[in-house]
Amino acid sequence: MHPDHISPNGIELIKRFEGLHRVQEDGMVSSYRCPAGRWTIGYGSTKGVRSGVRLTKEECELRLKADLREFEIAVKRNVLVPLSQFQFDALVSWTFNLGEGNLKSSTLLKKLNKGEYQAIPAEMIKWNKARVDGNLTVLPGLTRRRTAEAALWALDAKLPTDDGGSEMPQRVVADAPKPLTKSKTMAGAGIAGAATMMNELSGQVQGLVPYADSLKTIFLFLALGGIALAAYARWKDHKEGVH
Repeated sequence: MHPDHISPNGIELIKRFEGLHRVQEDGMVSSYRCPAGRWTIGYGSTKGVRSGVRLTKEECELRLKADLREFEIAVKRNVLVPLSQFQFDALVSWTFNLGEGNLKSSTLLKKLNKGEYQAIPAEMIKWNKARVDGNLTVLPGLTRRRTAEAALWALDAKLPTDDGGSEMPQRVVADAPKPLTKSKTMAGAGIAGAATMMNELSGQVQGLVPYADSLKTIFLFLALGGIALAAYARWKDHKEGVH
């Protein structure tokens, strides 16, 4: 039902995104803290790693293969539907980076075990954040990795040039309307509010700033411009379905 091992293509994908960091002048590889704060060595290996660990490049390769075996088993244990080699490779890479616990609790696994194969790339891409200095942060490297894993998963999908491939849609739409927080309405209202506040403050500092009258005029125009932008954008948003 599942492949037994990740393929060389899957291993190369993992190596490319994990990278071999902290290679010293003598060729040895040293441990380091990853952006999420975990001690890491070689190709993303974390188990038992601490400060001051050093390995050869060959040992890093062996450690990667040993680490991957754990996640091959994790995928086989949790996934109840058949997987192609591409799908298996993508999911092992994803689980290697995120851990079996996240796989078991994920919406991705629930959808996959219901046979919703087409939903998996989008679910993979959602996991592009890590805690950096205590804050949940989108990391460009994770975004690129999730995109590559999603693409690897989808390599079995038939293209329009393949026998049985579906026609490619030429007009693609978003699943949801633009959120109000990204609307020009909010920007206009913000400009108007900020300008009005600055206008009031300019009067209070008139004794200190000889250009207070000029500032008040500028802020007045900013306020009027912001209000006009908010009114226009609200009308435009209404036409686009923003609520």
